[in-house]
Amino acid sequence: MRRNLLPIVPLILPLALTLAGCAQDAANLQSARAQTSSLIQQAQATRDSLQQQLTTRPADDPLRQHLQPELAHLDQIITKADSYLPLLDAAIRSSQSQPIDPQVQQAVSAIPYGSLALAAIGVIFGIIKHVQAGNLIDQQQQVEKAFTQLVSAIDTALPVPTADQKSKMDSVLDADVKAKVAAARVG
Repeated sequence: MRRNLLPIVPLILPLALTLAGCAQDAANLQSARAQTSSLIQQAQATRDSLQQQLTTRPADDPLRQHLQPELAHLDQIITKADSYLPLLDAAIRSSQSQPIDPQVQQAVSAIPYGSLALAAIGVIFGIIKHVQAGNLIDQQQQVEKAFTQLVSAIDTALPVPTADQKSKMDSVLDADVKAKVAAARVG
């Protein structure tokens, strides 16, 4: 009996590791989704604040002309981050689902060594999902880094707002968004 199990051990170990990796991938993907949602809110608040500041400046103001491309880049970041939300949602659902239909599993288990072949296929699917999840998280982190760099560039270009400008901005933004924008500026 023990001898019959020895050929199975090399397949069971990667399968167990793959399943553990899928659980970690799901947690990482959920975290990335939360960060992306937060990033979108921060970026929209930053864009609104910047637009509000630019509207108070004359059309030929050099600062306004300098920040218009930054504003366009900020819109691109928002669009890109928005496009990641459905991808992250799909990846989360995929990481939480079984890689192979249970009916197929049952049918293949009747074939000699079918369970082993199915386990190998499951490991391959798990590895592919893991790599895809890692790539998606990396891309999301790049967008987050681009946003942080853009906020730094905007802060460097903008003069310190007057007390009147600060009060106008504070009246528009709620406390939650203010904290997120401050965190992005510090980060």
